[in-house]
Amino acid sequence: MLCTNTTEKECLEKGLFGDREYRLPYLKSIKKGDIGFLLNLSRDQLLGIFVAESEARLNIDPNAWGGGFPAQVKVKLIGQLQRVDKASEKLEKIIELREIQRDPFPYKVPLRNTYGPDITDKVISLFTLTDNVREYFKIPPPEEIGLYPEYKLEDVAGLEDVKRFIYQRIIAPFEDEETAYKLGLRIGGGLLLFGPPGTGKTLVAMAIANHIEAKFIEISPSVIIGYPGEAERRIENIFASLDKEPRAVVFLDEAEWVLCKREDQTSSVMQRITPVLLAQLSRIFRQKRKPIIVIAATNKPEMIDPAFLRPGRFDRIFYVGLPDKDARAKIIERCLKNREHELSEDDISEIAGKLEGYSGADIENIIEEAAFIAFEERNARPAKITKNDIMNAVEKIPKSVKPEEEEQIKEWAKERGIKI
Repeated sequence: MLCTNTTEKECLEKGLFGDREYRLPYLKSIKKGDIGFLLNLSRDQLLGIFVAESEARLNIDPNAWGGGFPAQVKVKLIGQLQRVDKASEKLEKIIELREIQRDPFPYKVPLRNTYGPDITDKVISLFTLTDNVREYFKIPPPEEIGLYPEYKLEDVAGLEDVKRFIYQRIIAPFEDEETAYKLGLRIGGGLLLFGPPGTGKTLVAMAIANHIEAKFIEISPSVIIGYPGEAERRIENIFASLDKEPRAVVFLDEAEWVLCKREDQTSSVMQRITPVLLAQLSRIFRQKRKPIIVIAATNKPEMIDPAFLRPGRFDRIFYVGLPDKDARAKIIERCLKNREHELSEDDISEIAGKLEGYSGADIENIIEEAAFIAFEERNARPAKITKNDIMNAVEKIPKSVKPEEEEQIKEWAKERGIKI
């Protein structure tokens, strides 16, 4: 929560965080036991560590701040009050900040007011932690604190129309939750990504999670199938963990294994798991208070039961196809970015032109193989990837997507009237 030299004293003396409007989504998501911090704009200091003793509600103390901030949360300081100087500079390495215009000069503040445990742990690490404080909050050692996926939509090669729509309709409402809330926009919901394997569907999902600073939770067959008898409990635990997150992206990889038509399910394990998972998904889709995106990815869309594609479920559908020449060049550039090489832009463009029909994953494998070729010949020449190394690698790595597979996917899209 934000404060200034004028409002800080009352925050500390009365143990209150306040805001002008209770209807804001982030205030409604605050629960008793949540960890909180104060950012003093006047001093550019981060103050903490606090714990919420109540949910946000109106006028816990009607006289606080002269009645100017009636939406309030009762908080308790844990340990000694600590002040972290140059807060915006340090926070900028953890979360995205935005600039607000305020006299006497602009300030940088967090893009959002609530974050999940991963980000909270990183912010807490800015403070000096005693053992009793660490134990109070069950804070893991620094080396156990996870990172968000380091991907942005611009890292996804090609798919410009898809990326534009995803940003406008999915990411933008998260970035301005207050306006979206007031306009009654749908935040979150279900999204289906379909297309040949290795085309970047997982990367798109991770990029969305990174843009909105959401917890990324992947549910694949390997997560559940390997634990018969425990599968139902594992699913329930996964979705229960979402209660601790202000926003989340749930990614169902190989979605056809759980969203397939019931009559096509032959596994007794899946016959037990599917109803549990679908019940949890239905609960998520009904939630309007907490923004959660559920992304399903498949290269076999024809196996998915049409019931899951109805409005209110996975009703936003995008084709993620094989990369075109420009996208292939971008993938090659990205793969070579941190490798020693001797390729010019013209070389990369020429190679990209010869890789039609190769998926992004295929191209990554080609560059990896080219790197091994350069390594094996390091005693005979400089250890740098050359154009010839890549072309030799192409000879060893065939296309993973068969034309008939791609055609079957496109036919499914055509039958449903989906533009590709």
